[in-house]
Amino acid sequence: MKSKKQYAKDLLKFLSNAPTAFQATDELSAMLDAAGAVKLDEGDVWQIEKGKSYYFTKEGTQCAAFRICGDPRETGFRIGAAHQDSPGFRIKTVPSKIDCGIERLTLESYGGLIIHGWLDRPLALAGRVFVKDENGEAKPVNVNIKKPLLILPSAAIHVVRDVNENGKFNVQTELLPFFAQNKDGKPKFLSYLAKYMGVAEKDILSFELAPYEALDGCFVGANEEFISVARLDDAAMSHDMMAGFIESEESCAGCDIAVAFDHEEIGSNSNRGAKSNTIMQIIDRICEKLGYTAEDKYRALAKTVVFSADMAHATHPSYQAKHEMALPVYLNGGPVLKLANTQSYATSPRGTAFFKLLCEKNEIPYQIFNNRSDARGGGTIGPGISADYGVMTVDIGNPMLSMHAVRELGGTDDSYYMTKLYAAFFKN
Repeated sequence: MKSKKQYAKDLLKFLSNAPTAFQATDELSAMLDAAGAVKLDEGDVWQIEKGKSYYFTKEGTQCAAFRICGDPRETGFRIGAAHQDSPGFRIKTVPSKIDCGIERLTLESYGGLIIHGWLDRPLALAGRVFVKDENGEAKPVNVNIKKPLLILPSAAIHVVRDVNENGKFNVQTELLPFFAQNKDGKPKFLSYLAKYMGVAEKDILSFELAPYEALDGCFVGANEEFISVARLDDAAMSHDMMAGFIESEESCAGCDIAVAFDHEEIGSNSNRGAKSNTIMQIIDRICEKLGYTAEDKYRALAKTVVFSADMAHATHPSYQAKHEMALPVYLNGGPVLKLANTQSYATSPRGTAFFKLLCEKNEIPYQIFNNRSDARGGGTIGPGISADYGVMTVDIGNPMLSMHAVRELGGTDDSYYMTKLYAAFFKN
């Protein structure tokens, strides 16, 4: 039996191997392959059997798994949803420019990131590149240049005197990471990338590349009770959700779906995001294979429950006035139930009761989060899923600090608790 710390080690390894959603999809696929899941393709005719796990991926950044064990008309579907994109930067179409003999990459921001932590930190580079193959067709290649390749040097306080008071940055003009010294004026980034990949520069067709923290995640604290790592929000929930899906396979009694989406940090409005047709596609194809009528499907949806997992704010001891102190949230305190009467979180009173009973029956500690009444909170994919499919949705997440920073802080025990919660959820 694995210890709580081993679950944290597994999560750290996953996050270190998954600096972008492309690598996260590869890692989730490897987990499912190792568990015996059968890979499908959206464009094929699906041959599915009860009791077996299946999965498919979309555009390299979405991973969806499912299995049928019971009769969804009687048990409904148990759906886990999370996302695996994170705030950060993306390399622009014209990737580099040269000033003062330095070749620097050009960036645009992605999502609501905290910028200042990216400065003076060695950065690696990862993502996906499309190249022309030997048949003249476009071929996707996932790339991870896992070494200190880039750096964003800050201006000295003698140059920008108000940096501590102001701390504002212009991404277009100030945030261009150093790539190489270059005195001949000819950009070399694409030739470097081509050489690294073993292809001709002229065969690079397009790319989606992101700089990331070059140093791996680690344990922190006198007793290693914390984890410091990039992309806790929200790749950690994709990992724990899928780990719970895999752990529950032998005792599956219903019909389970787990989807790790992309693009939540910029609105989910894509064919890989939570606004895509992925969940309904899986439901429709399962119902068709089971010979269900439209009424059968809606009977199943009436009994369906969604657990939407996105990381939650722990109470920061230095900023207690920013939190609802009647409901403090602690690292290592277990999964957090997220509630908002504004429906920025989808949890209803019935969903709250369902969550509490599930945790109590499985001896999983839990916490409850409310925003301050005078503060606007974040959003999740939960409300959209609840509205689109008309199903009971519960918004949850693991507690963390430094959300949207280049490195984020979590509790060592919390991956264990969330994985066990999802395992219990999928067991019906």
